Amino acid sequence: MAHTNEIVFLMTGLIVLGMTVHALSLYSGSAEARPSRFLLLAFLIADASCLSTLAVRFVSPVLLTVTNSGLLMTIAAVALTARSWRVPLNRKLVVQTACWMLLVPVAFEWLRQHGTYLQRVVLYTTLSTALLCWVLWEVFHKYREDRSFSLKFVMGAVMASLVLRGARMVFVLQQNVQPDNLMQELPAAAMIRNMSVSMDVLILSSLIAYSTHLLALRYQQSASDNKEVRRAHQALKEVLEEKEQMLRALTTSTKSRNMGVLLASLAHELSQPLATMRLKVDFLLSQADLAAEDRQAFLQELMEDNTRAADIIAQLRSFLRHGSGQLKSLALDQVVNEALHMVKAEIERQHVQLLHKVTPDTSVMAVEGQLQMVVLNLLKNAVDAMKPVSARHVLEVNLSSSTSGVVLTVSDSGPGIPEAQWERVFDMFYTTKPEGMGLGLWLSRSIVQSQGGSITVSRSPLGGALFTLSWPRIASTANSVDAAKAQTP
Repeated sequence: MAHTNEIVFLMTGLIVLGMTVHALSLYSGSAEARPSRFLLLAFLIADASCLSTLAVRFVSPVLLTVTNSGLLMTIAAVALTARSWRVPLNRKLVVQTACWMLLVPVAFEWLRQHGTYLQRVVLYTTLSTALLCWVLWEVFHKYREDRSFSLKFVMGAVMASLVLRGARMVFVLQQNVQPDNLMQELPAAAMIRNMSVSMDVLILSSLIAYSTHLLALRYQQSASDNKEVRRAHQALKEVLEEKEQMLRALTTSTKSRNMGVLLASLAHELSQPLATMRLKVDFLLSQADLAAEDRQAFLQELMEDNTRAADIIAQLRSFLRHGSGQLKSLALDQVVNEALHMVKAEIERQHVQLLHKVTPDTSVMAVEGQLQMVVLNLLKNAVDAMKPVSARHVLEVNLSSSTSGVVLTVSDSGPGIPEAQWERVFDMFYTTKPEGMGLGLWLSRSIVQSQGGSITVSRSPLGGALFTLSWPRIASTANSVDAAKAQTP
């Protein structure tokens, strides 16, 4: 057939074109998962080489130079792609390869005009063999890392192509009469050449197969990483939930340790209304002929005394309950006043002079039960610290608010805390009390910090310890509600 070569290269071009569309689809994912650009470049150059071969007979013999140069550039792009599987391509290697490849069409065109067909075959075979050995070297080293069948197939196709190239050159060297170009080759030489081109197509096919394999592995790894991230997120969520439960449990435990103070406060507060109620009941029983109007007045007073006692018990229950555990806007001034009310009996029993200045309408974002525990714990610690001191006992509590934030200070006239221990007192299980557990201040700092505040200790002007608690200021009620939703764990 007169146009056998054109038909062969037409079929080859169509096959390569189909693989080019497949290769192009590999670049639709994320940048990290895309293969090297030289993979697509290899297919594009191969398509151009097939097209130029079809046009040689009808356009110009110069296109033979384009074909030979394009086939060599295709192999060079394949080698760079194979190298990119192992290591990132550096700019120096790419530039050097490009410069050498630009010399190829110059050499082929010079040989086309001034040399012989045999010289062109020798040059093409030598250069293509060198480039295929580079491909084989890169693929072999990658195969040592990844025992993939696709890599084994690439090496097999490359070695077959090398053998066919050598066979073609040997056959051409043995010919007595040399044609002018490859379109005039004898049938045997043309068959070997076409078989070599088929091996090159197989190399391209296995190249895209392994690139697809790498892409699948990357997506699989990405899915595995996402699964690990979800597991880590779930584990972190569980840890945070456990931390919240631990804080609640320790809060309740610390409140229970302060039960003596609470019971003393309860007894002190209930003694007056209960005693008054008993006197009034005794009076009513002894005055059987008391006027109905006077009796009704006494009953009304009894009801008021009963309500007062119930309010005191309700206040204690409110303090001891767990609470919702949700951040919300709380009136810190009210919490401080309630805590002072709780330790009032202990303060009076130890003859402690209380100096306090509480700014009204001072709110912070906090968990109600936890904030109550922190304030009560600091007040209880201050009162206990002054027990061994024979001098005047003074407890000073100040709550202030400014544009920068809210500050609560609790200071006493006790022995104080050495500066070297100012940070250690907040460590878990560190305590200076013989009966202490070392949890109160650690828990207080954990609670305050988890709610956006801070707590520090320093020397008090009264001579003892000065604890300073700070929170960011809440601009408005609406904003505080939004902030609570955002910060709620």
